[in-house]
Amino acid sequence: MIVVTVEQMRAIEKNAELVYGLTGEKLMQTAGDSAARIAADWFGKPLRQSRWLFLIGPGNNGGDGKVMAGRIQEWGAEISLFHLKTMTLESSAGIKALAEDLQALTVEMQSCDVVVDALLGIGHSRPLSGTLLDVCRLVQQTRAAHQHAPLCVAIDNPTGVHCDTGATDEGAITADVTITLAFPKTGLLFFPAFPYVGELHTGSIGLPVEMPITGTAELLDYTAAAKLLPQRNLNSYKGAFGKALIIAGSNQFPGAALIAASAAARCGAGLIQIATTPERAAVYTAALPEAVYCLSSDEAIPRANSAAAAAVSCSAILIGPGLGQDIATKQFLLDFLRRVKEMPDGQRPKLVIDADGLNLLSAEKDWPKCIPANTVLTPHPGEMKRLIGGSAEISNGEMDRLQTAKDYAQQWGHIVVLKGAITIIATPQADTLPAIFAKPNSAIAVAGSGDALAGIITGLLAQGLGEFEAAKAGVALHSVAGFHAAQAIDALDSGLLITDLVRSIPAARKRIMTVL
Repeated sequence: MIVVTVEQMRAIEKNAELVYGLTGEKLMQTAGDSAARIAADWFGKPLRQSRWLFLIGPGNNGGDGKVMAGRIQEWGAEISLFHLKTMTLESSAGIKALAEDLQALTVEMQSCDVVVDALLGIGHSRPLSGTLLDVCRLVQQTRAAHQHAPLCVAIDNPTGVHCDTGATDEGAITADVTITLAFPKTGLLFFPAFPYVGELHTGSIGLPVEMPITGTAELLDYTAAAKLLPQRNLNSYKGAFGKALIIAGSNQFPGAALIAASAAARCGAGLIQIATTPERAAVYTAALPEAVYCLSSDEAIPRANSAAAAAVSCSAILIGPGLGQDIATKQFLLDFLRRVKEMPDGQRPKLVIDADGLNLLSAEKDWPKCIPANTVLTPHPGEMKRLIGGSAEISNGEMDRLQTAKDYAQQWGHIVVLKGAITIIATPQADTLPAIFAKPNSAIAVAGSGDALAGIITGLLAQGLGEFEAAKAGVALHSVAGFHAAQAIDALDSGLLITDLVRSIPAARKRIMTVL
């Protein structure tokens, strides 16, 4: 699904009228109808005997709210409308002028089941103030005092949330569900706005299917991920699903190799080979007897010789997790990457670099030229900062990361998976939109999480996915596995071990595939 800025959305609406004859009134009618249907389905109970309060602003957002209110009333709910412009409360009892203390609105809000925020649309840019701020505060205070009741539905965006930047004003409304119209707006997908949005649903405004759309990003969801995951024929054998070479782990961080290799295996790679020492292999075999091994010492030259020989028969390589950053490891890394880059194009395995691999590489001048084009890089914000070589901090989930990932993927010529609460997957291709994955899960913020993600992406590459596709599918699969693992141990937001997640990868794949 395309993600748009406010300016792009306005251009879309203008084009809809000029080219397709869809007036603002027609768009509003469709938007209100769609929002009503989505909200009624989400409410999940019969509308009869339910009470809905609509907060109506003076602009188009308020117009959408009035159309929605009419439909909700037709379907059996009792409704009332607060009109901000006239400071009146409209209900079955008539129209009442409100005093500045908003006492009548307070009583109405305390007695309703759902409050619908249709106060301000996507063009909001100034801080909330005056009566508008008072109304927003009243919503928040009422819900806080009554165990999160009434439920809150926002049309297009919660009032006080900036749709382009993700910034939030003092008093911004926290919605249970936001029905964004036509396309998600960029700022709704990032912090600090994200928790104010609640569940994000997309309503229709009646745009023609054939209408060309210019957006700023792609919203990666589970439906899109399901279409990317490799299909498996019944008439298959292990060789049909590729061979992944895992170059990871060290005496200090031995578990990284096992985590990454297990994740690659669990996501369906046909054969897993771990490049390591005989001593560490003895440990890994007990936990992952299915793997085969490429054995050598940790000395740079023998290690590079051994790994390069193994790479010839592989379809994907992961290098970096838990390698350490000593001099011999750096020498090995650079020598091995040089050899991989020199392999003929049709014979070179696809490459993923993570963790210490990125840290060691970032110290090299012109490091993007040290590796084959379209290598998949999986940095967290600190590693991304080192790769860039600047002093600017990179957020874990705010708006800056979208442009950062996009710009540097194109500059470097590689796929960038900028990990975080909101993960960005960007490609060097200027005509391909970056993907936003907005499913934060603090339960997977644990040691080894990045190793597992890198292993999953490598396993998908081994099975034949392209680099950008494997990165997107891998991020989604990693996320679902995390939610599934947390549910399996009845965890809320902590206590998960990364081995729990790895074991949940097959179930996560099944869950994603059932979306189709």
